[in-house]
Amino acid sequence: MMQQLKFAEIFSSRRKQLRMTQGEVAAYVGVSNAAVSKWEQGLSYPELTLLPRLATLMDLSIDALLGYNPQLTRKKINEHYAAFANRFRDETFDKVQVDIEKLLLEYYSCYPLLVQMSQLYLNYYTRASDQAAVLNRIAELSERVISHCDDYKLTHQARMIQAYVLLLTGKPQELLTFLGDKISIQYGEEFLIAKAHEMLGDQDKAKLVVQVSMYQYMIVMITSATESLALEAANREHFDETVNRIEQMLQLFQVEQLNPNLSLTFYFNAAAGYMKQQREADALRMLEQYYRACRSMKFPLQLRGDAYFYLIDEWIAQEIFLGAQAPRDEESIKQDIVNLLLHNPSFAPLQDDPAFQAIITNLKHVLKLKEDV
Repeated sequence: MMQQLKFAEIFSSRRKQLRMTQGEVAAYVGVSNAAVSKWEQGLSYPELTLLPRLATLMDLSIDALLGYNPQLTRKKINEHYAAFANRFRDETFDKVQVDIEKLLLEYYSCYPLLVQMSQLYLNYYTRASDQAAVLNRIAELSERVISHCDDYKLTHQARMIQAYVLLLTGKPQELLTFLGDKISIQYGEEFLIAKAHEMLGDQDKAKLVVQVSMYQYMIVMITSATESLALEAANREHFDETVNRIEQMLQLFQVEQLNPNLSLTFYFNAAAGYMKQQREADALRMLEQYYRACRSMKFPLQLRGDAYFYLIDEWIAQEIFLGAQAPRDEESIKQDIVNLLLHNPSFAPLQDDPAFQAIITNLKHVLKLKEDV
């Protein structure tokens, strides 16, 4: 995993570019001509104490002289993320983690990498032999980003990951201390930004800002309503009205094509809520919707716009680090779609119901999963 230093190649090329002889270099740093010759042949390296003087002579940074770049490009980080996610499909978590940690050791100051590997761990930690240790590692990586990185977007992502770990480890009070428990007013500054672009004559930028804002508020609305279902399960009238309104919203904005996971999570939570109310027929209706949403899914899953949100693809590519790429491998996503129903205690009373069994069978068929999954 460790990248190979290219000192010999870079040093030789730079010396010739500057039209210096090996003897001149040797005299400047105080070594023999033979020593410089061995450096260029890759037979040895200069002593550590000589590197600053050599870098000054070559007018390069020490990293550049050694051919070492402590930062990975966004493209390279995404490639590593996808490769590790695919390996989790076929290999043990612990085996893949060894190589992730080697990469982190090499690029421990590449904060975008630390955030993405934290997210990767979060998506697969349940497969680890020691889940608590992995969650602790996620917290360590997030804390390093929060403490040392001056990029607001990265530190915000790290804070959200850190907060999620606090929930998973049963520390709600620490989460409230960490994030605060006040609900901020949304002032809608993006609308002012859009207006400013419009006044400057940039209609396209103004439309992009407004469209992205609409898209994000739509996601927040549906996510919040989905979360409210568990909280309002005892209030049947409010529960039913929430299901009714969000179903209309999902259909109106064709959310199943825009963000399939948003639809699946809503139908799943609605079904679980109906089971809590002992309304099995309504729960099965939601699970039918869950299956229908899966049937329309297109793999590989990608966040995308549509004919209405026709500008957001550009924003997704620029602002979401993984871009349209799904955060987990395709096989794991498919298996979890089925396992959520099979192993959730809420649906235990339905296990022998022919309608429920038909939904499971149809899900496995449409997702092309083996029958024993």
